[in-house]
Amino acid sequence: MPRASKSPARSRSPASDKPLAMRRTPRKAAPPARLGDGDNWGSSPASKWAPPPEPTPTKPAERGKALFDAEDSTAKNKKKAKAGGVLQWYRSRREAKPWVYGLLEGAAFAAAGELVATCIIKQQSADPMRLLFFAGWGAVVAFCVAPWLKLLSSLTLSRPSRLLDSMGKAVLNQLTMTPLLTLVFVAAWEVMLKKTPVPELATRGVGPISEPFTDRYKRTAVFWLTADFVNLLLVPNNYRFLVALAMGAIWAVLSSLMTA
Repeated sequence: MPRASKSPARSRSPASDKPLAMRRTPRKAAPPARLGDGDNWGSSPASKWAPPPEPTPTKPAERGKALFDAEDSTAKNKKKAKAGGVLQWYRSRREAKPWVYGLLEGAAFAAAGELVATCIIKQQSADPMRLLFFAGWGAVVAFCVAPWLKLLSSLTLSRPSRLLDSMGKAVLNQLTMTPLLTLVFVAAWEVMLKKTPVPELATRGVGPISEPFTDRYKRTAVFWLTADFVNLLLVPNNYRFLVALAMGAIWAVLSSLMTA
């Protein structure tokens, strides 16, 4: 038995044979538009058109300068890294042996002060005995000042005011450690550089020492009162010893100028 056809043409109803609705609005009759006609495109004169500017070529000298600057920056970075490595190495060694390096730093600062006073300010040749004396004196001062500064930092003389606390510690230092170190310096100067025998110095008593001690102590107290106050007020605990040694180098210059 034949199957029924499923074609749309055959299955279409008779009503679908009616014609489709036609367009009733009239078309606008117009000629085809031309590009550039009435659209304000390309109406400027040809004389106003100009080619785009050519890119400026990079000069070989500028490239060479940039390369030189890069190499210079790399060299500076290497120097900084090397300096940082040296400082890190010295810091680690100093932390391992603080007393040894503290004595060496004190001797170096004091000897540098003597060299500056003699060779630069006085314009004289360095005296080996004076240089040795100041280096030894710097080591003695470092040996005494390191624990003393630690003790002063641990004390609290005035809790409400840090300013008064630092000033009180500085005054305390001038009444205790400064006169002791001044007396030792004057006595050592008489024995080592003026060649005064120790028995003779002991026989004559404190007469030969009292006058230079009084004069020197006045100057020492004025200088170190200011230096200690600034150091205790503004400098952190870990750096007070190095600042004291730097101040000691300045005082070594003044001390060398005061002592003939």
